[in-house]
Amino acid sequence: MSITRTYSVVMPAYNAEQTIDASLRSVLAQSLAPLEVIVVDDKSTDGTETMVRRLMPEFQARGIALQFLIQPQNRGPSAARNRGIASARGNWIAFLDSDDTWVREKLHIVDRQLSLTPTAALVCHDYDEDAVAPRALAISDHRPKDLSISDWLLRNWGQSSCVVMGNAIGRRFDERMRCCEDQDLWLRIAERERTLALIGTPLTHLGRPQLTPGGLSGDVVRMRRGEIRTYLNFCLRSWPTRLWMLPGLVGFSATKHVVSVVRRWAR
Repeated sequence: MSITRTYSVVMPAYNAEQTIDASLRSVLAQSLAPLEVIVVDDKSTDGTETMVRRLMPEFQARGIALQFLIQPQNRGPSAARNRGIASARGNWIAFLDSDDTWVREKLHIVDRQLSLTPTAALVCHDYDEDAVAPRALAISDHRPKDLSISDWLLRNWGQSSCVVMGNAIGRRFDERMRCCEDQDLWLRIAERERTLALIGTPLTHLGRPQLTPGGLSGDVVRMRRGEIRTYLNFCLRSWPTRLWMLPGLVGFSATKHVVSVVRRWAR
C-alpha cells in the first residue's frame, strides 16, 4: 500500500520584511500544494511577523496551514530549521530560505521523482542566480543522479532552498554550526540513505547569489571554516578509519578558497 506524500515547508527568517512576501507567494503558487508552511522567526526586529500574518488568509483559502513561530532568542538558521522540523506534520520536509523563491512546479517535479525512486531519502536540485526568475519546467524535464558520499564531500549539491528530505529519517542540523550546516547534514544523511540530485533542473531562484555580500555565504573565510568543520565531523564519525582523508580534504578546501579569492579580485 502506497503512502501519500505530504510536504511541510520549513522557512527560517530573520529580518526578512523585504523578501519574505515573495518567498511565501512562491509557495502559495505551487501546482502541488504543501500541507503546511512553518515560518520560524529568529527574533527579528523588523516587520517580518506583520508580513507573514498578512498572508495567512490567502493560505487558509487554499487549504494550506501557515504557522508563525518565534524563537526565544536569536540562535541561527540551524536552530530555526530544527524547530520547524520538530513541528512539521508532513512526511517530507522542503526547506526554503526567506529571501529565495521556487518555480511553480517545484514540489510537483520533486513529488514525481519520489514516486519513481521511493527509496530516496533526500532529493536536491539546481538553482538560478539570474536577475529574473527561472523558467517554467515540464514535470519530466530533468535528469536524476544518485549522489555518493564522495560527491557530497567534493561539492555541496544541496543549497538549503533546493532540498527536500524525508521527515522519518530523524536527522537534524548541527546547531553549533553557522556556516555549511546544510552540507554537514546532507553528508550525514548520505552516509546511511539514498540521495538524489536533479541535474539541469533549476527549481529555486536565489534572492541573493552565493558568495556575495549580505549573507553568511558572502563571508568566504567563514564558509571555508565551516567546510573544514564539516570535513572534520565526517572524519570523526569513523575515527580513525577516515583519518587519512582529512589532510587531503583540508587542502582541497584551501585550494577552493584561493580560487574564490582570486576570482573576486579579478572582477
